[in-house]
Amino acid sequence: MDTPSVHPALLSRRALLGGAVALGAVALAGCGTDDGTSAGTARGGILTVGFDNEPTTLDPALSSAISSDRNVLNLFYDSLLRQERDGSFGPALAEKWTVDGLTATFTLRTGVTFHDGTAFDAEAAAFNLRRVLDPATKSTKTAALRKVASVDVVDPRTLRLTLSAADPLLLVQLAHEPGMMASPTAVKAGDYGRKPVGTGPFVFDAWRSKVQLTGKRNATYWRRAADGSALPRLDQVVFRFVTDTKVLRAELATGGVQLVRALPPEEYGQLAGDRQITMTDIGVRRSYYVALNTTRAPFNDPKVREAFAMAIDRDGVGKAAAAGQYDLAPSFATAKDWFYDPSITPPPLDPAKAKAALGGKAVPITVLARRRAPDPTIAELLQSQLTAAGFAPKVEVLESQTQLDRMRKQDFDATLLVIDIPRLDPSLSFDPYFASKGSNNWSGLADPTLDELLARAAGSDDRAVRKAAYVDVQKRVVGQNYWIFLHQPKSPLIHSAKLDGVVLNVDGQWRLDEATLKS
Repeated sequence: MDTPSVHPALLSRRALLGGAVALGAVALAGCGTDDGTSAGTARGGILTVGFDNEPTTLDPALSSAISSDRNVLNLFYDSLLRQERDGSFGPALAEKWTVDGLTATFTLRTGVTFHDGTAFDAEAAAFNLRRVLDPATKSTKTAALRKVASVDVVDPRTLRLTLSAADPLLLVQLAHEPGMMASPTAVKAGDYGRKPVGTGPFVFDAWRSKVQLTGKRNATYWRRAADGSALPRLDQVVFRFVTDTKVLRAELATGGVQLVRALPPEEYGQLAGDRQITMTDIGVRRSYYVALNTTRAPFNDPKVREAFAMAIDRDGVGKAAAAGQYDLAPSFATAKDWFYDPSITPPPLDPAKAKAALGGKAVPITVLARRRAPDPTIAELLQSQLTAAGFAPKVEVLESQTQLDRMRKQDFDATLLVIDIPRLDPSLSFDPYFASKGSNNWSGLADPTLDELLARAAGSDDRAVRKAAYVDVQKRVVGQNYWIFLHQPKSPLIHSAKLDGVVLNVDGQWRLDEATLKS
């Protein structure tokens, strides 16, 4: 049965924070010490996950794969707050909180220790937030806490944040990577990205690059299920890194893995009708796009960017690469998003006009793509379409990390990529990519108009103001053809029928603390 997509409603500041305090005042069920399990609830077992996007680090302060890393990080870490699927906030490592003007105060949970035995307290929480804010850390999450002026320890159980300006997204950030708590002891020991130590449901066991990553049950995990039973329920979670989507599909069909992060439609379509497999459309889409490098020729020329946009048959790409299971949208917005505007459209397909805009000269370009289906297929389609429009394109198919390194150095002309949407808030979709100082500003944009619009959207808790700003952001990006948005393949939650209890974040990433496997 399909489950409708649920997007986080950005409530008014008063309603959001008032609701948070009410939720925070309610202790999570089962604060006792019994290790009981309710009747009929499975306990134990090893869950094997087929995962197509190996993290580069397990340090949440440095993670960069926004669309996938949290699936893994949620094993090992808890954040200060927890955001539920419906967008509401509940207690996690902070039991309650209040916001008074520019001061946010958090009352922390007692009796919690990191996996290495280090106590979790206000000093540890302050260490983590200050580390994100410290320029020396080079954290990818610094911008998320940019309005935090100071972090102060009031007493061992109380943490106070002083803001430089009102921040309607503060709770969203503290419920995810910027608010994930790492052991100060382990961080100071070095090589932390390979040896994570949090307070989460699973304890890091081993990581073999390009092979697998393993977490074992945290027998002293503080959180309890609603019925008071101990969490997590699984003994072990193994993430197997498999980039070949045909292999992933086969492993799922034969029981080698019980859960996969993503499969393209041509693969998951072959599982339809298999009673051993469950597929649920949770509203997640995989948004394919081409980022153009505006820092150098030829795409520092708006006319060449427009010609590129007119050369691309987006619907044709979707039909060929997504087996018809896709949507078209002009940006990262989906038709269900509150910041979606149907009036925004890319330049119409017109290869002849594109060729005329190039002045009759073949423009040589290189398109980067990752070595993972269906990306090489999409790149070949783009190459054919661009050639017909007067470009002289070459495709380089690279390993994901090599592609990412090239993009960070802006050593490319055009690069094909994909992200999962929706995200927790539109600021997390647009700011990293289009702000001048955005962590994923692959195109090298330095557009004051975009910066002003993004700041206006992130600085308001008025839905109407935010929508107007994000609509203008999308109009600017599409109008300038900084990026060419392709298609949005559907990305259902796919797993063995024996697996139950997978809890989803707002953006569809998993929590596995309540997951169970039937024998």
